[in-house]
Amino acid sequence: TQETTTGQDQKRAMLLIESGVRFHPTTHHSQSSSGSSSMPSPFAMKLRKHLRNLRLENVSQLGNLDRVVDFRFGSGSYAHHLILELYSQGNLILCDGEYRILGLLRTHEYEVKSDDVGEEKKDEKKDGGGGGMEEVKVRVGNIYPVTFATTLTAVVGSGSTGDDDSGEEAVTKVDGLLAMDAAAAYEWAKAELLSVQKKALAVNSEIQNPNDDKGGKGKKKGGKKKKAMDESVVLKALLLKPNSGVYHYGPSLIEHCVWTAGIDPVLKLSHDNIEYTLPEASWNDLITSLREEGSKVIENLTTGDGGGGYILYKTKAATNDDTAKAANDKITNSLLPSMITNQNPHSDKTLLEFQPHLLHQHKHQQYLKYATFAIATDEFFSHLSSQRVAARADAAEAAAHVRLAKIQADQQNRVVGLVKEQERWRE
Repeated sequence: TQETTTGQDQKRAMLLIESGVRFHPTTHHSQSSSGSSSMPSPFAMKLRKHLRNLRLENVSQLGNLDRVVDFRFGSGSYAHHLILELYSQGNLILCDGEYRILGLLRTHEYEVKSDDVGEEKKDEKKDGGGGGMEEVKVRVGNIYPVTFATTLTAVVGSGSTGDDDSGEEAVTKVDGLLAMDAAAAYEWAKAELLSVQKKALAVNSEIQNPNDDKGGKGKKKGGKKKKAMDESVVLKALLLKPNSGVYHYGPSLIEHCVWTAGIDPVLKLSHDNIEYTLPEASWNDLITSLREEGSKVIENLTTGDGGGGYILYKTKAATNDDTAKAANDKITNSLLPSMITNQNPHSDKTLLEFQPHLLHQHKHQQYLKYATFAIATDEFFSHLSSQRVAARADAAEAAAHVRLAKIQADQQNRVVGLVKEQERWRE
């Protein structure tokens, strides 16, 4: 998808969108690199039909917790929306101005409570019986369900206990641990670990006594036994529970906060050992870190003051083959100067991940810094593409060397045979 920006120089920017993975401006992708000689897909043709000559007017997130991005092209009666889903298998959905689906990469369904689909659907459910769930299909001709985007709402009140089976739809809370003191947080953790312990005891009892189970649930389909369930939970996983109130931080930020509090994120907790493994006094530092460090990082992301973008890497260990290849490349480049500009500047590095900020767990890692997170993301995936191209080239070169070695061996054998035949005739 290309966006033309108005201005004196009429610059053209390339926006790269990969379903379920990423979107960012790129300088490494072009028509030549994408294989423009091949026929575009039907979905690409539909995008060209509806979005050609339309300006990208707005980019927004649906809700404020969903990994769904809405690209609005054009305005008024010409408005179209391109919806990018960045979860599960991903999806790319083209809609008109009223969010009616014109085309998409794959169809799927949302399963939601019937209370969320409107009064008309409620009446249909009453007349037709049915259960309490409604299937909303995402397919051509239907309206995209933008109203089901997850929204993080600030709600003051007590958190969920985990034993609530009332079936009522809970509002996503930002409070949870952030609104608790150390004592309340400690009690919340004990309650969660007790719930896990009860579930583990039930599962393990079922595995140990399969004959007591009338339905034979001790085994999975195919005769495979269920694995025993561990009663302990890693601290990082405990904080990622939906009712913790900080699960929206994500694994990396939670790990940063836990390390900042001086605690190991992979510390194993259980209902029986939490009193001495992570006592109530330790929760005070943890809650303080979650409040201060978490809010600071999120605010930096929101305001764009995160300091640019970073690519974490580790240096590759040089081998004899690499040294010989480097020497050979040096000779080749001296003969063909034009090839120097095509060399990958990060060929001596193994890129690990890209981040919009440096967290506590990254402080001892090597990194490359870029002006913006978008540039860092573009460079990271560009390097991966270069690696794949280089790997295919190396494989082709290795295959050519094998074929050459076989030809040379065959010729050598023929020469030896001819010499022997010549000596026999002389005798």
